[in-house]
Amino acid sequence: MINITFNPKTLELTVLGHAEHGEKGEDIVCSAISTLFYTLGETLNQSREMLKKEPIFKDEDGKGILSCVPKKEYRGNIALTYRTVLIGMELVANNYPANVTFKVGG
Repeated sequence: MINITFNPKTLELTVLGHAEHGEKGEDIVCSAISTLFYTLGETLNQSREMLKKEPIFKDEDGKGILSCVPKKEYRGNIALTYRTVLIGMELVANNYPANVTFKVGG
C-alpha cells in the first residue's frame, strides 16, 4: 500500500510504501505515483528562482519526501503546481483504493 500525505501548510508531500499491484518493474500504480512524484520534484527544481532555498527531495526505497519554501510572491504559483500533481495522485488513489491512500492534513 502506498500512503500519500500532503501538508498544505508546510508544502510537504510524503509518499510511503509500495503499491503491490503488480510485479516490481511492471506495477502500473507504482509507476503512476512515481511519475507524478518525480514530475513535481523536477518542476520544483526548475523553479528554484521562486523558492527561498533549495527544495527538499528525498527518494529512498519506499519513502519519498518533497517540500519547499516558496518566496511570498510565488506561493500561489507553487501551490498550483502542487495542486496539479496532487489531483493526479488523488485520481490514482480513487481508482486503486486497495493500493493507494491519499490524505491532506496538517
